[in-house]
Amino acid sequence: MLNMNNISRIYRSDTIQTHALRDFNLQVKAGEFVAVTGPSGSGKSTFLNVAGLLDSFDQGSYQLDGVSIQGLHDDELSRLRNEKIGFIFQNYNLIPDFNLFDNIDMPLRYRGFNATERKRRISHALEQVGLASRQNYLPSQLSGGQQQRVAIARALAGEPKILLADEPTGNLDSLMARQVMELLHTLNEAGSTIIMVTHDPDQARSISRNIQVIDGQITDHSVYAPINNNAPIAVKA
Repeated sequence: MLNMNNISRIYRSDTIQTHALRDFNLQVKAGEFVAVTGPSGSGKSTFLNVAGLLDSFDQGSYQLDGVSIQGLHDDELSRLRNEKIGFIFQNYNLIPDFNLFDNIDMPLRYRGFNATERKRRISHALEQVGLASRQNYLPSQLSGGQQQRVAIARALAGEPKILLADEPTGNLDSLMARQVMELLHTLNEAGSTIIMVTHDPDQARSISRNIQVIDGQITDHSVYAPINNNAPIAVKA
């Protein structure tokens, strides 16, 4: 699904070069759930931006779902990103004046789906996150955890090959964070491929594959039976 080989990303100014990624190697298979951890400034965000085709790289090779990224023009990268990647952000990035339906609808309109197909995708995505009955609500009428579930539904509606989550529980209290993590695990069990950047060690331990990044390099790569310290909880609409 995702195959990075010897990826390097260097940011240059007039006086300094910063190696955000150094000989970065990672392979993620379809259906995996991968946690990426590391201290601030370690290169996690750069990795996620490169993986999400939001940033370029200076050396190495990258294939996403069998497609080689090298040499693609901006419009080709944009199309590939829209078709194959779903993004889940820490700050939700919902439009406050749009209801839930329209928030999810907007990126689908951009991709050119007709009204019938958009409605099918939106309805299914809201059902997956337990908010089918609230499609006419505004984001301000929801809790933070519910808003993040809308953001997940927006990513799912594109039917992506891979979900990239950047600290998806960073702005949530512990209960809402548990609900969002339970939802992500449920989606993974249903077949979704997920890569999640997190600072939370408990969340990382709940995921079977952990990668630690320091100074732009993978310093630890563990695969083990995940530890579930929290009993499952019901997700309320």
